Amino acid sequence: MKTLKVACVCLFMLLLFNIQSTAQVQKGDSNLGLGFDTNSLSGDNGESRTNLFLNYTYFMGKRISIGFGPRFGWLKDANDQKSNSIGYNVFLNYAFVSENGFAMPYFGGQFTKVSQKQEGQSDPLVTNSVGGNIGIRFFLTERLNLDNNFSYTRVISGNDTLDELGIDADGTVIQLNVGLGYILGKR
Repeated sequence: MKTLKVACVCLFMLLLFNIQSTAQVQKGDSNLGLGFDTNSLSGDNGESRTNLFLNYTYFMGKRISIGFGPRFGWLKDANDQKSNSIGYNVFLNYAFVSENGFAMPYFGGQFTKVSQKQEGQSDPLVTNSVGGNIGIRFFLTERLNLDNNFSYTRVISGNDTLDELGIDADGTVIQLNVGLGYILGKR
């Protein structure tokens, strides 16, 4: 897990200094994305998760975008208990359009709903969370982009208490999200 995070940071820095592509989005463009994240849940259970997500982003203008998409997750906790999850994200982002066009920094907010099915349990654990993100989208070509962001969310409700989910009282989730996207536009 630690090696993956170090590799992602190194890739991020390499792209920051070496990309020469120029591209930006226009009002009405869309982005189709595929990515993954790793996250840790604060608490004493020592679990780690990996999520795969798909997303669709619509650019309402050069700076504001709205999006949604499904996410699929796999978890293994400190007791080797495994579980799978399925859910969705809805997000709104504000971008800072750069002069050279090869990078698009952004920040935004998100809502996530996840249903997690654990081994040996008949009913899934369902949680809702809200939070924010900050990231940067690097354009590898005019349409292909590498999207990196950190998100910070808090569990706000669910069908089980946070203690039953193995999450400490604050319910904080911190994620590093890395993905590839492709701009569909009117060009």
